[in-house]
Amino acid sequence: VLDEPAGRRRTAPSRRSAALAHALQDAELLVVEGESAKALRARLHEVAAFAAQVSYGQVADLAATLQRELRGLAHRAAVVVTSPEDAERRLTHLADLLESGETAYTAADGRSFLGRASGPARIGFLFPGQGSGHGTGGGALRRRFPEAAEVFDRAALPTTGDMVATDVAQPRIATGSAAGLRVLDALRLEASVAVGHSLGELSALHWSGALDEDTLLEAARVRGKAMAEHSSSGTMASLSVKPERAEQLIEGLSVVVAGYNGPEQTVVAGPVDEIEEVQRRAERSEIPCT
Repeated sequence: VLDEPAGRRRTAPSRRSAALAHALQDAELLVVEGESAKALRARLHEVAAFAAQVSYGQVADLAATLQRELRGLAHRAAVVVTSPEDAERRLTHLADLLESGETAYTAADGRSFLGRASGPARIGFLFPGQGSGHGTGGGALRRRFPEAAEVFDRAALPTTGDMVATDVAQPRIATGSAAGLRVLDALRLEASVAVGHSLGELSALHWSGALDEDTLLEAARVRGKAMAEHSSSGTMASLSVKPERAEQLIEGLSVVVAGYNGPEQTVVAGPVDEIEEVQRRAERSEIPCT
């Protein structure tokens, strides 16, 4: 766990990024608050009813208006929406949760949130490890922000081949983290603490100022290359299941549970041919496996 670095240099968003930020978005963030759960519920119903009457283009105006009205009240709700209908549905759902007595909620897709602030807010960054994503193009982040495009251009990642191979995945993921951090810096979104998951520890060290960006990308490249060259006899797979279910999938094989990434994500390791058998078993059971 790393504390906030001292003296991080902040750069202003480019003119293009600023213009895009004021343009019509694919999605908007609607934030609502109240002095109590009851007041928040009433406000959610009010905003939901209004959202149902606006045009697609006016959703951005609604988001801006709600943001300007924030007073730092304790009971809070937020939704990421793509249309007036989506806004009405998500806001109403949160109001219904409050009606049933729920005071804390995070949707599985991360687009609806309900909670109560109990003190000063702190932002923490969690940098991902190997197993995250599978593309090297940079996606919308690269297309939208020149700050991110610059990082990807300099990294010169491969565009063909096995994108999840260790020697490709590690520099790819570190590049994405560095690009994302550039964008967060430009948008003035600052954290007070950061942690990294495995490979992500390097990105957290970069955030803290211990590694510059070039060193981060080179360290990830060398790390990935070394691990690929010295682990040819075995491999890993990530199963989206609890450890108990993972144990059932590897039964009878020379495969072991190698990591507990989360309540519903278990990593197994073993010989390549036996991990392939685990993947086949997972596929037959309709269990996500990467």
